[in-house]
Amino acid sequence: MQVRADEAHALSLAPPPAAAPDSQWLALRWMAASRLAVALALAMLLSLEAIRPGPEWFTDPRLFAWASGLYLAAALVYLVAIGPLRPRFQPQLVAHVLTDLAALVAMLHAAGGLRAGFGVLVVAAVTAGAVLSTRRMAAFFAAAASLMLLGESVLAWLTSDGGQSVLPMMAGLTGAACFVTAMLVNWLATQLRRQEEIARERGEDLRNQFAVTQRVVAELEQGVLVIAPDGRVRAMNPAARELLGAAQAADADDLPGLATVARACAQWREAGGRTGERRELLLPARHGADGRVMLRFIATPGGDSVLMLEDLRRAEERAQQLKLAAMGRLSASIAHEIRNPLGAIRHANALLAERLGSAAEKRLAGIIEDNTVRIDRVITDVLSVSRRERPGDETVDMRPFLSAFAEEFTGQAGLPRDRVSIELASERPMRFDSNHLRQVLVNLVGNALRYASGEPGSVRVSWRERGPHRLELRVSDDGPGLSPEMQQQAFEPFFTTEARGTGLGLYLTRELCVANGATIRYEPPFGDRRGAFVVEPRVEDA
Repeated sequence: MQVRADEAHALSLAPPPAAAPDSQWLALRWMAASRLAVALALAMLLSLEAIRPGPEWFTDPRLFAWASGLYLAAALVYLVAIGPLRPRFQPQLVAHVLTDLAALVAMLHAAGGLRAGFGVLVVAAVTAGAVLSTRRMAAFFAAAASLMLLGESVLAWLTSDGGQSVLPMMAGLTGAACFVTAMLVNWLATQLRRQEEIARERGEDLRNQFAVTQRVVAELEQGVLVIAPDGRVRAMNPAARELLGAAQAADADDLPGLATVARACAQWREAGGRTGERRELLLPARHGADGRVMLRFIATPGGDSVLMLEDLRRAEERAQQLKLAAMGRLSASIAHEIRNPLGAIRHANALLAERLGSAAEKRLAGIIEDNTVRIDRVITDVLSVSRRERPGDETVDMRPFLSAFAEEFTGQAGLPRDRVSIELASERPMRFDSNHLRQVLVNLVGNALRYASGEPGSVRVSWRERGPHRLELRVSDDGPGLSPEMQQQAFEPFFTTEARGTGLGLYLTRELCVANGATIRYEPPFGDRRGAFVVEPRVEDA
């Protein structure tokens, strides 16, 4: 019992048989339609026998009539039942072929045996079954046909008083023909199905590759345009539509820059159509302004031309960005080299100030100290932007952190402690690098102190929870707030309204927030609400 249970469990885990492809279902439908045509022809043959003068064609017309009538009815039922019984292919095929063999052998016996010529129909039925079946099933059909033919020949020989002893030999030869034909046709059909499966897989791969290619081309920043030899546009991606002036045309054929590109392509073809050739064009592209575009031509074996369109304005912007990045690295290198001699100047100035006696000399030493401090602040900001360290994945307990920060910041700045107030409306921690958070608060609180009044609590640092998945760190002040123009440029580098400022504080603050997965924004004052910079960190996973 345990062995049977294990066998049943193994059978239940066996993969289901593969579904027959659509081509085999179509072949089965054609096979059923052909059976119906053959059955109708055989029924008409019986009708002709009834009206034809002369000797009879059938030794047993009654048996032939019953067999042909039932065969015609079965052919009609099988043809109609293919659709409702769609998932079950093999059972239908077995039923079809065995019905063919039984009906044809019965009509063969009624017509006088193999000498009547019906053996060809039996071989055809076995061949049709072998096309749609497996090798083992094809052999089964051939064996069934051979046994039925041998049985019919033996029956005919016994009922003829031994006068037709050659019939068993003819049945054997016909059965051998069934076996040879079934095996050969089944092998050819198997090879054909294998090639069909390979073609289907390759077709699916080609469709997938074509879809991927279309998606990649659609996402390219460069414009891609495919032009046929007769000048028709076969395809273009969204970037090409934009460069050719899609905003000014509803139809792709009415794009303002399309005619110019088509003329350039025709001239390129006339000049020989060399792949890789470039040409700069001036297109009436966007917003009524001319756009400079670089065309790169690519020839294809099929005769189509592929045009790559590059917006020179964007290329110049990227080059400018690279130039600015190089200048930034150079500035950081220069700042690093300046820091050492600047430190020496400050130290020498401090030693010199100790020996100066007059007020004018001390004032000059103070000017040197103030300006060296200012230069050092600029160097620190530049190096902070260029050498941003990778943030650590820390969880900061805000209550002790903010209290310690307020004490440290006001002490170093020489301010009363009550100028910066701390409000804690949430006990949840903050996911942020602690060193980065301290630098963010130094920049935001320092910026708030410059615009706030000198009253106690004029600068407020609040930590609160806006929802289950939303936390906020707000740095607000009682000052007038930023103007709309200042709000648009507040986080841009080197933008400042202070004569002695570097313009890198808020820019560095935003970069640190982005590095830690947080966002920062400015909320202007409204009613009793103060203007504030709001930092929203990523929420700690539950």
